[in-house]
Amino acid sequence: MTPWIEQLARWAADGIPAVLVTVAATRGSTPRAPGARMIVSADACHGTIGGGQLELRAIALARQRLADGAALPSLVRFPLGASVGQCCGGVMQLAFEPVGAAQRGWIEVAQARAAAGRPWGRLVSLTDGTVRVFDEEPAELPGDERLAEHARSLLAGSADSATLLAGKTVGSIDALLDVSLPPELQVVLFGAGHVGRALAEVFGRLPMRMRWVDARDEEFPAAVADNIEVRCTDMPEAEVRAAPADAVFLVLTHSHALDFELVRAILDRGDFRFCGLIGSHAKRASFEQRLRARGYGEQAIARLHCPIGAPGLAGKEPAVIAVAIAAEVLQLRGASLAARPAQRHRAA
Repeated sequence: MTPWIEQLARWAADGIPAVLVTVAATRGSTPRAPGARMIVSADACHGTIGGGQLELRAIALARQRLADGAALPSLVRFPLGASVGQCCGGVMQLAFEPVGAAQRGWIEVAQARAAAGRPWGRLVSLTDGTVRVFDEEPAELPGDERLAEHARSLLAGSADSATLLAGKTVGSIDALLDVSLPPELQVVLFGAGHVGRALAEVFGRLPMRMRWVDARDEEFPAAVADNIEVRCTDMPEAEVRAAPADAVFLVLTHSHALDFELVRAILDRGDFRFCGLIGSHAKRASFEQRLRARGYGEQAIARLHCPIGAPGLAGKEPAVIAVAIAAEVLQLRGASLAARPAQRHRAA
C-alpha cells in the first residue's frame, strides 16, 4: 500500500497532472469517512473513496477538470440515493484539488513529515487553492485559536480525517482541514518462511507498517510493499528492543528455541499491544511450562496468544493461515496501549 502522499509526490515529480479527491464531509450512511482520498490522473487512479457509481462519477469529474485545465479546488455534494445509484442513502461532499508543478512545495514538506512517521495536516483554501502544511503543534495556523483546536482534534484521532470550515459568509465553506496520521498498527514479524511470506503479501495491502525480521537473506522476496521494512539480522532479539511501544509482535520462525527467546524478550518489554506465536495448543502448553520455570507470572503468560489467527477458517495452507492471522491483527485497531493500564512483566 503506497501512501497517498508518496504517490502524489511521484506523479508531481514526473510532471503528471492529477486531481486529489478528498472526502471532505459526510452525513448519514456513506461508504467512506471524511479523510478518505483518491488521486486521479488522465489514465490512472490511486486509492478509493468508496467504489461504485459515486467513485466512477468522481473520477469522471476529476478528469474533466484535468481536461479543462482547472487550477482551483472545488467542492461537490453527492446525495447517495437514486441520482447516484447507491443505496447508502447518505450525503458526501468531495473536494477536488488540481495538483501539478505549482503544488510541489507543500507536497515535498508533507512527504518528508510522512516519511519521518510524524502526524501532519493541511489547511486548504477552497477559494484560492493555497495549502499550508502543519505538524503535531498546529499553533502556526493562521486565524484564531479555534482553528488550532480543530486541528488538534483531528490529530488526536485514530485514522485519517478531515473537516470543512465555514467561511465568513453565512452558509459558505472556504477551507478544508485534513490530517494524515502514521499507521496505527506497527507490526514486527519474525520469520520469512511460507506463512511469513504469505503474511507479507497480505500486510503489504493493509493500513499498517511492518518490520520483517529473519537471519536468512535468501528467504526474503526480491521486492516488498512500500509499507514493509526488511531486517536481515543474526540478532533478532535486538529488534524486539528496538520496536516502538504498542507494537504488534508476531513470532513465526523456523526454530522453537528462537521462538521461545523472542517470546521472553517481548514479555520482558511489557509495553506491547499483542504478542502472537504460531503453533498448536501443545506448543502453547510447552511454552507456558517453560515460562513458569523461568519465573514468569500468570498475568504475563496470559498475554501470549498461541495459536494465533481468527477462529473459524479451516485449512492449514500458508495463505489461509496468513488470512486468519491478518484478520486477528486487524481486530487490534483501536486497542492501543494508551487506552489500557500500563503493564510490565519481567521474570524474577
